[in-house]
Amino acid sequence: MQVELKSRLIDTVSYDEDNQVLRLFLANGTLREFIGVPKPTVDLLASAKSPGEFYMTNIRGKFPAPH
Repeated sequence: MQVELKSRLIDTVSYDEDNQVLRLFLANGTLREFIGVPKPTVDLLASAKSPGEFYMTNIRGKFPAPH
């Protein structure tokens, strides 16, 4: 699943549902990856009024990055 967002912080969200890996391509060109992210969380991110705020509150610091 890949979704482009209308966000000043996040350009694109890519999600591997089988492995629960979320990849966020940020507006500044940075790639952030998180593991163990359930699909309902990704769905909420994709539909959030402010995806950047949702990311900062509900994803960043809550899920580990792959090693």
